[in-house]
Amino acid sequence: MIDKKKLFKNIFSNWANLGVNIVISFFLAPFIVHKLGNIYYGVWVIVMQFTGYLYLLDFGVRESIIRYVSKYKTQRNIDELNEVLSSGLILYGGIAVLCLLISIVFSYSYPYIFEVDNVDLSTISMVVIICGLTIAQTIAFNVFNGILMGLQRYDIFNKIGIIFAFVRLGLILYFLNLGYGIIALSLIQLIIGLANNLSIYFFSKHLLEKNNIPFRYSRTPLKTKLPILKKLYNYSVYVLINNLGQKAIFYTDALVIGAFSSVVSVTFYAIAGNLIEYLRRLIMMSNSVLNPVASELEASSKTENIDSLIINGSKLSLLLALPICIVFFLLGDMFIGIWMGEEYVERSSIVLYILAFSTLIAVPHTTISSILYGINKHKIIANLRIYEAVSNLALSVVLIHYLGIAGVALGTAIPQALFMVIALPILTKREVNFDYKIYLKNVYLLPFLASLPFIGSIYYISTNYATDSMIIFFTWILVLLPIYIVSVFLICFNSSERNLFTSYINRVMMSRFSRRNS
Repeated sequence: MIDKKKLFKNIFSNWANLGVNIVISFFLAPFIVHKLGNIYYGVWVIVMQFTGYLYLLDFGVRESIIRYVSKYKTQRNIDELNEVLSSGLILYGGIAVLCLLISIVFSYSYPYIFEVDNVDLSTISMVVIICGLTIAQTIAFNVFNGILMGLQRYDIFNKIGIIFAFVRLGLILYFLNLGYGIIALSLIQLIIGLANNLSIYFFSKHLLEKNNIPFRYSRTPLKTKLPILKKLYNYSVYVLINNLGQKAIFYTDALVIGAFSSVVSVTFYAIAGNLIEYLRRLIMMSNSVLNPVASELEASSKTENIDSLIINGSKLSLLLALPICIVFFLLGDMFIGIWMGEEYVERSSIVLYILAFSTLIAVPHTTISSILYGINKHKIIANLRIYEAVSNLALSVVLIHYLGIAGVALGTAIPQALFMVIALPILTKREVNFDYKIYLKNVYLLPFLASLPFIGSIYYISTNYATDSMIIFFTWILVLLPIYIVSVFLICFNSSERNLFTSYINRVMMSRFSRRNS
């Protein structure tokens, strides 16, 4: 059986971590743009997106660590688990060094690739190297991230993340207000990242001991580790392919715009892109907990629950994304004007509309992907990602010449709809025998029907009212949100699910009432 209490605890802790980081990023974005200026902020976005590609050097090993920690913990195969963890440390040590070397090469190549007028080249070089070092140390600690996730202790992982997110916020506000610039910003990222990873290291070792899994680095000769390395490779190669495609899909846009348009145009695209990235991270973090759950079900030979996990997980993912995307569609231009300023509305809002639509209809793929990872069937999504990435890049390069940054958004949206919305569920059905008609009904039809009253109420606001206050804007959303919640509760959930939800709420309320009385 699925441990629903642990599952929801992990999901809610993921939401809390992401919520904190979104709120912080939301308020930091205009602050950083105005402190750095459009040119240096565009440089920062490009550097972050390029160095973000260095995470591909992970080669998908962390996902294999998550799988095997969950699997071998369930099977109590301690020796095999220690071999996997030791082999992972060897791989990550070499990858971290390679990551830093690539950053150094890119730091000197940057001005030959992108238009960098009125920018100090030595500053760019230093920022690239610092960002590369940040990613290198993160990769070096990734085994310990995988341990926490494999043990399904996302709550600890997220508590650490929340604490250091606030520390990072304070440092950025303090130093940028003092007049420091992009170098200080990159150094803060490095220091906070290192402190965060050291905390995860100590907690992961403690939890292994608590679960009677003493981690001891295996000093067996490299030759004897080859079978373990091969096992990690066999699982990780398709994770790498998927990550490669995903990076090309979601993090190439700024590079295309920087190469074929201008650094300033990157800023307009990034404003809308950041909002979509927040939504994407919310959905991905909600579904990431399903990887070890599916792996545990498979290791326990309880595969009959996996089909319902796909349908129910996909439905919940879409229900989570729907109200956010409805607000983007109907109030997105107003929101961007309040958030960033009226000068960003015209160019950024069209990008937001395009990306919001494609992201919404593709939301269920995150659930399917996470479960495919857990049951070692992720070759399906890896292959689709490559097709999507190639199509994305080709379309973006062509369409930017005709439609500008809106063409780049369409270049992302069209392949996403074809491969993630249509192809992925059909191919997954061959491996996991879920009912496709029930999938379409529960995941798409009922949620969209349930959202109609909320759409009507938001549309009424968009056509009859306007505001330049962020507080009033969010007050509108909070006041109207219960319409969506009630409609979803009545239409999208069956009687047993509604009873389960109401009984859970009653237990929580009674528990709090009892604690107050005591």
